[in-house]
Amino acid sequence: MEFIHRMKVGQFHSGALMKRRAALVVSLVAMAGVVSCGGGGDDVVGAPPGPSAEGYYAGSLVVTAFPATVGNPQLPNTSTAFQMLVLEYGEFWTIYGTPNGSRLDVEGFAQGTGTSNGSLFIAGGVRNFANPPPAVATNAVASASYNASVKSISGTITDSTTTSTITSAPQSAYDYSAAAALASLDGVWTVRGPANDQYTLTVAADGTFDALPTPGPGCSFSGSFVPRTTGKNVFNVSVINGAAPCTQVNLVSSGVAYVVPSGAQAQLIFATISADRVFGAVVSGVR
Repeated sequence: MEFIHRMKVGQFHSGALMKRRAALVVSLVAMAGVVSCGGGGDDVVGAPPGPSAEGYYAGSLVVTAFPATVGNPQLPNTSTAFQMLVLEYGEFWTIYGTPNGSRLDVEGFAQGTGTSNGSLFIAGGVRNFANPPPAVATNAVASASYNASVKSISGTITDSTTTSTITSAPQSAYDYSAAAALASLDGVWTVRGPANDQYTLTVAADGTFDALPTPGPGCSFSGSFVPRTTGKNVFNVSVINGAAPCTQVNLVSSGVAYVVPSGAQAQLIFATISADRVFGAVVSGVR
């Protein structure tokens, strides 16, 4: 399967299928939405200056309208958990899926940039990528409250049809403030990408990597992990698709990666999008 899949921005389907897909989109927007993609005019009016929402969050997701995708085998069940990175200047990446012991079975992600002001966060214009493709995107407005000292966040996300709620709890397993170390990535990982396809990901000591579909044939990809210059526990990642049978040959995308302790193991998660924000994918694996 293709590493990068296309997000159909603004495309809606009529009837029950549209509603079911809207539910899935809202679920991932909801996780990400409280720190979702913003632009001009996203400042929180009336909130006192204070710490930003920067950091790592994780918790539960509840969709209060169209709560499941029952009856449509082409779409996964609505996600019930999320992990979220809010970076230095309000950019966020939210990975969502289903808990499986101490790890997250990833089903998609959302990406954007928002504005925080002390204890509130408001944003709009989220870009959402659901596994398996295709995904239908919606634009939404989000509002949330957060506590910077304990790294908790809660709020709602609303589009034209659905309101969803996220709730996080303080996390201790993952230290966002620690420096990212390439040694945590070095070696061989078995990872899964869009549509649950499997890859053998081999990471060199310098952070460069190659990924081969297992079993093949399929769309291979390669790239590199680089620790962020801000000293946070996050890697910048760049990816380039391989040759055919990739449908998007040589497509370049970029994003973030992080490693979360998972019991006695560790879970690698990384997500990337193309420069035009049309194509995106999320990959994860535990070793």
